Amino acid sequence: MIIQFSASIEEIKRNKDKTLRLKVDTQELDPDESSKIFELQDAQIWIALAEVPLKAEQITIPESVDEFDRKTPSQRLRDRQFVYFKEKKIAGDFETWRRGQLEKIGQSYLEKLQ
Repeated sequence: MIIQFSASIEEIKRNKDKTLRLKVDTQELDPDESSKIFELQDAQIWIALAEVPLKAEQITIPESVDEFDRKTPSQRLRDRQFVYFKEKKIAGDFETWRRGQLEKIGQSYLEKLQ
């Protein structure tokens, strides 16, 4: 599915993990276009940026994402924990703290079973 609409980039923010966060404002969209966009919320998507409308043949859509291009959920969790650890200036070793946090998470699931 390719969705194309006019928009402007209102804000660009660099995150601590070196990713970018884009705030995009669209012009008014019809309900069908809006619903297609809402269907993609939280999905891994590809975005092409251009100052003019693109033709389908101008856009290269990969068949699949190579493993090295995409982080696993565990890698994303570790990255987020690291940012939290640094932001909160938690004393001690990150890996030791992280193992303790994972143990707490695991224990909470065990408690829910009982």
